[in-house]
Parts: sequence; C-alpha cells; structure tokens
Amino acid sequence: MKHFLIAATLLATTHIHAQNPKAIDPADSKLLWTASKLTGDHTGRVAVKGGHINVNGKALAGAEVVMDMTGITCMDIEDAGTNAKFVKHLKSEDFFDVDKHPTATFTATKVEPIADAAPGKPNYRITGDLTIKGITKPNTFDCLFWVDGDKARAAAMLSFDRAQYDIKYRSGTFFPEIGDKVIADKVDLTFDVTAR
Repeated sequence: MKHFLIAATLLATTHIHAQNPKAIDPADSKLLWTASKLTGDHTGRVAVKGGHINVNGKALAGAEVVMDMTGITCMDIEDAGTNAKFVKHLKSEDFFDVDKHPTATFTATKVEPIADAAPGKPNYRITGDLTIKGITKPNTFDCLFWVDGDKARAAAMLSFDRAQYDIKYRSGTFFPEIGDKVIADKVDLTFDVTAR
C-alpha cells in the first residue's frame, strides 16, 4: 500500500509539472494575418489578449491563445481614411462581427514532438481547436518552440478557411459567380508568442 501511495504521488506530481502553465505576455507577443485577392494581399495585426503555454521542463505540453478581434488592424493601406474604412469593414458582420464575438481562441488538444527536427525548424506538430465567431473547427500546424530562461516562446503559421466560420463576404464558396471580385477563403495567421 505504501509503495502504491508513493507511485500515485509521483504520478500526480509529474502530471502537475507537465501542465505547468506560463501566462502569455500580450506586450511581448505578435500575431499577423494575411489574406489575398486577385489584385494583391492585405496584411495586418490581431492583438493577443492572453492565454498560456504549458511547459514540462523544456518541452511543450499544451497551449491556449486568446486573440482580441476588436484590435484587428491593417498594415498595408497607407491612406488613413481608407485604412480606417477597411478595418471597420473587417470588424463588421461581413467578416468577424467583433461586437458579438470580441475574441477568438486556439486551444491545443494534441502536442507531438517532431523527430529529428533541425535547429531553428519546427519541432512540434500541434492539433487543436480554432474558434472564430463562436464556431470551432480543428486545425493542425507545425510549430517552433523553445525555452529561454524564464520565457517560453512559440512561433508558427497556421491557415484557416474563413468559409468554415461563416465569413461569406466575396467568398467564392458562397458566391461562385462574382469572378475577379472574389477574396480567397484561405487566411494565414503567423504568430510569435512569449509566456512567462
């Protein structure tokens, strides 16, 4: 019985250690979005609101990132008035409807080390749930993770299909007849988040 209790205690301690969360620092984290249409791309930022990275020693054990969709910006439109109009449209019901859905989240459900990953290259494959506009879909991507002193950092790019999140504006999925006015359904999110 004594040996069983010792083993149970060790297992519980290991589990707690494996789920040790470090809080994401929004001020030291970046998230960029890129979307394309026939006439070119648009790129901007999404504010990181919070979340955590779970660390087991120097290994990645899990993560959740919360994005502040009310803080979405556009970086490539130089005219201030045009930029403001474009961002207002992104925040509207045509796109992310931020009044009703002010945040989006990604929550990891599976973390797999990539065997023999080269230095500086992605070393984990992450599977998780991406929630946008209250709609949750699975997403898988490769991630570069490392620990630097008290900081844990994760950098990656994931892509999602906006049509799956009921973002219909000029989508060829919903409006195949719109021709060269179509905006691609694929959106890329590139992130570099720091947790302490």
